[in-house]
Amino acid sequence: MKILLYDRGSYTQADIIYYLEKRGCVCRNICYRQQGLYEDDFFERKFEAQLKKDRYDFAMSTNFHPIVAKICARNHLKYLAWVYDSPIDTDRIEYYQYPTSYIFLFDRAEAERLKRLGGVHIFHLPLAVNPERLKTITITRDDVLRYSADISFIGQFYASPLEQIRPLLGQYEQGFIDALTETQLKIYGCHFLEEAVTDSFLERVNEQLRKQGVRDVALKKEGLIRSIDRQITHTERLALLNLLGQSWRTTYYSNEKQESLSHLQYGGTAYYFTEMPKIFRLSKLNLNPTLKSIQSGIPLRALDILACGGVLFSNYQPELAEYFQDGEDAILYESIEDALVKADYYLRHDDLRQAIAQNGYQKVITHFSYPDRLTQMLKIAEIL
Repeated sequence: MKILLYDRGSYTQADIIYYLEKRGCVCRNICYRQQGLYEDDFFERKFEAQLKKDRYDFAMSTNFHPIVAKICARNHLKYLAWVYDSPIDTDRIEYYQYPTSYIFLFDRAEAERLKRLGGVHIFHLPLAVNPERLKTITITRDDVLRYSADISFIGQFYASPLEQIRPLLGQYEQGFIDALTETQLKIYGCHFLEEAVTDSFLERVNEQLRKQGVRDVALKKEGLIRSIDRQITHTERLALLNLLGQSWRTTYYSNEKQESLSHLQYGGTAYYFTEMPKIFRLSKLNLNPTLKSIQSGIPLRALDILACGGVLFSNYQPELAEYFQDGEDAILYESIEDALVKADYYLRHDDLRQAIAQNGYQKVITHFSYPDRLTQMLKIAEIL
């Protein structure tokens, strides 16, 4: 099979191509950052020219790109998109309705949401790992000195637009959003914001914004929910790191240094392909609080931690609990207080922690393999 792939800088693109080529596929990968999600004349001409230059069995990308979906539909070519970000942009639902598009989402709840909105050919498919690539990474004595830690965290802190929006609202609207934020922060495994943010409340928020002179753009329900989710994620990550860092040698890696975490070691940014695997392997616990908008799925970073032989220390997620047993394959907490108790316990029991790392590694390479996932995709799209 000959496949035309599109890449905007995905972490997983190289692994996908590696396993497709192992199947005997011929891959042509186009790397380009289009100027718009839906329109880019230059990109459309170049992509369409490539389609006409050669004969492809299908097109494929990591994450869903509406402009590629449009081009493939116009040329009657199947387009497979495997999404590892969440939530995805659904402002233009018509782009999810092309009969030639097959969209695979790692978050089951997100897949169901997109179906309810009218998406066609929407499927739930967890992500995968490449243990063959990770096995080639060697750890030196310098790496041990540099990356070892009791607890490590790699990720963003997701500053939320709520910080700008909230002061413009009335006392009732501020209080309601604060109550939603505080309540959702304490609840794991159930995302209730879609039901709690009603159309009438959204209209009250927009009316308050109009009174403050914000008239150009009306806040949408999805946008408000995303803002609350980001605020929750921001608050949770800072709180966890702050509290854990008071008792244990904790390092965080991010593109932004946090003043409130001055008592922690700041490692700067960590390169995905070379530094992250070493950090995961050399940290006793790898803290991975899931972005709150990921309602049920297993994020890529959680799988990467396990595939590197690291101990995954994560909040409870429904799909994580389906595959990985708490205390056997991973460590899953159900509140900030629970996280503190479990960190203290497992950091004092090296034998249990090492067994969890080994069990998690065996489970992830068995149930999250690229060959299995790619076969599923091709069968669903009726290419195999």
